[in-house]
Amino acid sequence: MSFKGVDSERKRIATEMHDHLALHSVTVTSEFDALKKRLDGEDLDALLKIESLFDLFQYRTHQIVEYMYPRGFVDSDWEGSLIQLANHLSMGDVRVTFETFTKDYPKSEYLQHTYWVLQEIITNAIRHSKVNRIQLSVNSEDDDFCIFVHYRATPEATAWFYKKAGIKNGMGTLIINDRLDIIGAKLSTQIKDRVMTHLIRIKNENTHS
Repeated sequence: MSFKGVDSERKRIATEMHDHLALHSVTVTSEFDALKKRLDGEDLDALLKIESLFDLFQYRTHQIVEYMYPRGFVDSDWEGSLIQLANHLSMGDVRVTFETFTKDYPKSEYLQHTYWVLQEIITNAIRHSKVNRIQLSVNSEDDDFCIFVHYRATPEATAWFYKKAGIKNGMGTLIINDRLDIIGAKLSTQIKDRVMTHLIRIKNENTHS
């Protein structure tokens, strides 16, 4: 299946999950409200606990839906999508921060491919380079839209950089390179002052999010 097909299927599943949850949430919430009027004491307390668990279930499901197909994709919102990506990947001790220094962004159809490339790069950094602080930033340089991913050059990150482990055959690397090829983007990586930097350059179409 092509990347376009995969992304369309991801959108379809996310939409169905969202609509299914919304439909049943209305019914369940109505039943909770009716029962709360008829119960008291320990029975009411038990019901309130179940209602709280259902609220948590709703919240977690919405998170999954947003992770599968961020709202920013629908609105072609580059900045909003990258902020959401940073928030989604910030878990536990891991913090991914985002900052922007531009209002100009590439074509809207480039957003999905760029988003999944960045997710792959950052996820690899967290899992394999053992970092817990990552800076994601964007700006414009001449005709290019530039995305920077900075993090500490840990021993694991440095070993990967100099050995180029799996650079040609790793599945993650293949996915990154294929998506970059689709949008005509270039990726470079360097270590300077003990900081690893991944730089993605995309031709800037001077459009606004």
